Amino acid sequence: MLSSSRFVVAVHAMSVLARFAGKGPVCSAIVAESVHTNPVVIRRLMTELEKANLVRSVAGRSGGFELNREASAISLADVYFAVEDESVFRMHKTDPDSHCPVAAQLGKILSAPLKAAECALHSSLAKTSIRDVATAIV
Repeated sequence: MLSSSRFVVAVHAMSVLARFAGKGPVCSAIVAESVHTNPVVIRRLMTELEKANLVRSVAGRSGGFELNREASAISLADVYFAVEDESVFRMHKTDPDSHCPVAAQLGKILSAPLKAAECALHSSLAKTSIRDVATAIV
């Protein structure tokens, strides 16, 4: 199964912005240095976060990115939905007309527990804000 670090990188970047809050925009190079990646990667990620109204870009020589609202009002669930696929689990192709009972019924059987697991994930992420993460960093 493929795994993505986009969510964790986005939380990292948002935490950097939270720590700079009130001091002006933060350029992608500073965020990229903290994350240990290329500024282009950060700018692409920030574009997605901006589309979700979590950050805003500031143009100009001293431009960069800022949180679009208070860090306490941005949950990890908000960040997750901005940068990851909405669905955590992906079902493989099944054939409901198959003569194999597993192939014919697996999707129907797994849909409820997988949906419950996704809801638990989202509920858990919603309990923690970017402020919580940023202030826990000493």
